Amino acid sequence: MDFTGKTAIVTGGAKGIGRGCVELFAENGANVVLADMNCDMATEVEQELKGRGLQVKAVKVNVKQVSDIEKMVNTAVESFGTVDILVNNAGIFHSTPVEDVTEEEWDNIMAINLKSVFFATQKVLPYMKKKHCGKILNLSSLAGRNGGIVNGLGYSAAKAGIIGLTRGFAARFAQHGINVNAIAPGSTDTGILGGLSAQETAELVAKIPLGRYGTVHEVASAVAFLCSDDASFITGAVLDVNGGMYFG
Repeated sequence: MDFTGKTAIVTGGAKGIGRGCVELFAENGANVVLADMNCDMATEVEQELKGRGLQVKAVKVNVKQVSDIEKMVNTAVESFGTVDILVNNAGIFHSTPVEDVTEEEWDNIMAINLKSVFFATQKVLPYMKKKHCGKILNLSSLAGRNGGIVNGLGYSAAKAGIIGLTRGFAARFAQHGINVNAIAPGSTDTGILGGLSAQETAELVAKIPLGRYGTVHEVASAVAFLCSDDASFITGAVLDVNGGMYFG
């Protein structure tokens, strides 16, 4: 895949799947805006990748704030001229039982995991419409497909909402040459499940037909494919990358 001359924004790009996407895009020629709330971590990744001769610009972004999302998009345009690719990856996980979820926790999950997807897409739209092309990739989850296994239902609801947004955006933006797709990863070795006990981990892996967690590179590679010219006739799709745990 060749992203030479393309500009990509990756939210939540300082670690996990987001960082994997940042590295893969940059290694294949893209200019990448790495947006993350953790400024120190984002800057560390920026400096590491710049040291390898890659084009990466870190920006601190609180995706709950539309003003920060606007700043993120403006940074991409000011630094690299336009926006060709948006990867809505930022998100938080929770495992709070239904009985214990507070209104504050629910609103926080929805703001970070779902609201941000809508408004980041809204803010890049004028640039993509002007060029009559663009790729938008949203990170959903297996939990958005089947209600989840170890996660709280706020997470499941937000990730299911991302699938709805993906399909709605795809239908509305196709006339502008913009492809909108989603990835629904299953259990992936990103550290997000690090709080599980050895027994819980073993039980979870036992439910995966391929018998292991996915890797960051495997998910990032699927993201990159759907953002490449090779996937230009794919829109409104949800690609399940989960080792066989769900067949959509």
